[in-house]
Amino acid sequence: MTVKRCATCRRFRDYEADDTFCIGCGHDGLEDACSCGRAYDYALTEMGDDLHCPRCGLRLRGRTTGIE
Repeated sequence: MTVKRCATCRRFRDYEADDTFCIGCGHDGLEDACSCGRAYDYALTEMGDDLHCPRCGLRLRGRTTGIE
């Protein structure tokens, strides 16, 4: 299992390596690392609305604007 984040709803979950669709919203934009290359393995244990990448500071939580 690998921690992946949906690029649409931005939720973190454990997925198998071949999974491409989000279990929550159904979109096909799963990412297994931040754009800076940092893996998301730390993200499942973090709580709260604000979550940022510890390497580049990118905000990781919160829904993408314009997507329902």
